[in-house]
Amino acid sequence: MIERILVPLDGSINAEAILPQVRRLLYRNDSEVILVYAVEPPAAENALFGAEPELGSAREYLLGKKEAFEKAGVRVRAIVRIGSPIGIILDVAKEEKATLIAMATHGSSGFTRMLLGSVAEGILRKSPVPVLVLRPFWSYELVPNGGIEHRPIRNILFTVDGSDRSAEALPGVLQLATLFDSRVLLLRVLESKKGKPASQEECEEAEAQLKTLASAIEKKGVETVRLLEGGDPIEQILNVVETHQVDLLALTTHGRTGLSRSILGSVTEKVLRQAPVPVLVTRNAGSKPPTLNTQAAGRPEATVKG
Repeated sequence: MIERILVPLDGSINAEAILPQVRRLLYRNDSEVILVYAVEPPAAENALFGAEPELGSAREYLLGKKEAFEKAGVRVRAIVRIGSPIGIILDVAKEEKATLIAMATHGSSGFTRMLLGSVAEGILRKSPVPVLVLRPFWSYELVPNGGIEHRPIRNILFTVDGSDRSAEALPGVLQLATLFDSRVLLLRVLESKKGKPASQEECEEAEAQLKTLASAIEKKGVETVRLLEGGDPIEQILNVVETHQVDLLALTTHGRTGLSRSILGSVTEKVLRQAPVPVLVTRNAGSKPPTLNTQAAGRPEATVKG
């Protein structure tokens, strides 16, 4: 999953918030990094000519980031294109056979339209590969001492519901847990219906699912903890993140009992807006992959060379 990491940047400090998390992975795995910068063209007949100054700035910016990675011994490439950010990110991910997209949910030039930016949301809805998402936060209370890059991922929270589809993030979870020698916390939240708690049958079914998943994970030599909670899924997920010192949250964007309200389910979206830790989002493979017919077609590309 982390063999080729695609990192969208836009020149903003908020978009760069994902870079420490990328370096965190690179300290454990010799991954290739693909930096991509999408320059949105001005709305004019001479759009390509009008975009040249921004293209030059984007090339220079990515070259600096590329050189910094290279000094650390990282295999890295950088691509600048003109066009829709969502389309370009998805096109480059397909062309370069990216295995993970890592990005912040808030930046500039398209990322600022809402807290969970329209670009990030579009990628989460359409990406055929897992997306590592970080909500940028600038608080001394939240940013750990000693640098994020060197911090281990000790606890991974894997949230599932009653569907098989909700477990599709398992391969990525296993890879990261093995890489960091992490413990996996398996969480199932049973929502009350009309104010009534879950039935005994529902609890037994949930326990059985958690036990089956735990068994599969433990066969790979990874420690697990099973958590069955009742109540509001968002509150319970965020509560477990805090009380169990979770370093990474993993979930699938489509299932049932709360996660199926849309392809990017309302639970997923609200968790992304509030989570104080990175979130690994895997789009359910049962959703038909989008056709990558984007505005980037026929537009010039600039590959930054060091």
